[in-house]
Amino acid sequence: MEKTRSQMLAVPAQFSDIEEPQALLERLREAEDFEVKFEEMEKETIRLVIVLKEETFLVEMYPMDFTLPELYRCQHLFPDVDVEAIQRAQYGLAIEMDFGIDALASYHLQLKLIHTMLPDVLAVIDDSSEKILSGRWVALAAQSKVPPAPRYLYTAQAVSGDEDTCVWLHTHGLKRCGRPELEVLNSTRDNYQEHYNVLETLANRILEDEAAPEPGSPYFLAYVAEDTPLVVTLIDWKEAVELYPPDMLGGKNDRQEAHNEDTCAIYVYPSQKSVEEGQYSSLSIYDELLKGNPIFMISNRETARMRALALERISYFFDAAGDKKNKLLVKIGLLVDEEYSNQENDREHIWFEVLKVKKGRIKARLTQEPYYIKGLHEGHVGMYGPEDVTDWLIYMPECRISPDDVYQLSL
Repeated sequence: MEKTRSQMLAVPAQFSDIEEPQALLERLREAEDFEVKFEEMEKETIRLVIVLKEETFLVEMYPMDFTLPELYRCQHLFPDVDVEAIQRAQYGLAIEMDFGIDALASYHLQLKLIHTMLPDVLAVIDDSSEKILSGRWVALAAQSKVPPAPRYLYTAQAVSGDEDTCVWLHTHGLKRCGRPELEVLNSTRDNYQEHYNVLETLANRILEDEAAPEPGSPYFLAYVAEDTPLVVTLIDWKEAVELYPPDMLGGKNDRQEAHNEDTCAIYVYPSQKSVEEGQYSSLSIYDELLKGNPIFMISNRETARMRALALERISYFFDAAGDKKNKLLVKIGLLVDEEYSNQENDREHIWFEVLKVKKGRIKARLTQEPYYIKGLHEGHVGMYGPEDVTDWLIYMPECRISPDDVYQLSL
């Protein structure tokens, strides 16, 4: 399938920040994370060739009128003063680029371009995923050596009628990554959150694959019970809508103007025989099991990314430990029993309640029963160091802070 361009709009702190294109170009030329190989200007449009790690990216930038989109998801918290400034803004700087092989690295580069030109940007409107990003978050993300979470590449929207219990889940943003948009048809208000978890896990999975998924291919995502795997597949929307009334929300008659190309619906294979015969079923057959806290699989790559970000920002965690009003959790990667260990996975990542932090060492109590470590049980207390940490959470009286949320500490 053909990729679409990734489209973002940077909202400057003041219009004068984008009035001088040569000043923006000069900042880009001086950047250390990437190289400007070619530049040209035609009227108000700047065209660039950017090189990052031997990969070439085509970028276009131009000023444009700005109004705050009403239906976009506000991904972050904004202080009132920033909200008022954004509402007053009339112009922004559009930044369009073609993503490369690694969609997450490409997204990270786009944020770096914006931050390099506009270090005080108020907000970034990610038109491709229909998200509104905090300028403070963008600054931290751009300066990080670790890319943001893959969920930033797309938004999953849940649409329902005023009186209808039917919910239609669908994504925006995956097409810029060379992947089909994903959807769940005929979900319900009681089950759409569990269906969203399936959609998000699958989206993150296909973003890591080298090629776009083939319709009908099986994907193992989770164990919904001890011996019950969740194996999903993608079905082209044209085939999927034929299974439902045409007037249903997300049905055939709802596809006249949008969501009518490069989009696939999620179904399941309930058995190995169904995989072999290509006989898929509705995701709803697992609704009760999905409410039972299934174990969704997180790839080694994503676990490594989360760990790298947690360690890069662990100073926030240690600082928060000095305030008794805060409660902390830490995720520790522990070696699994030999019978469960393999080359792809030799650790179980489990949440602990932090009891004490001293000289960089963490005393913590296990909050759950491990699945793959028989000799360890809930309530176990141990001492751990930063090398053991794969994630952390800070519960302050007024908010919860994860490594991704540390921008909130500057509000």
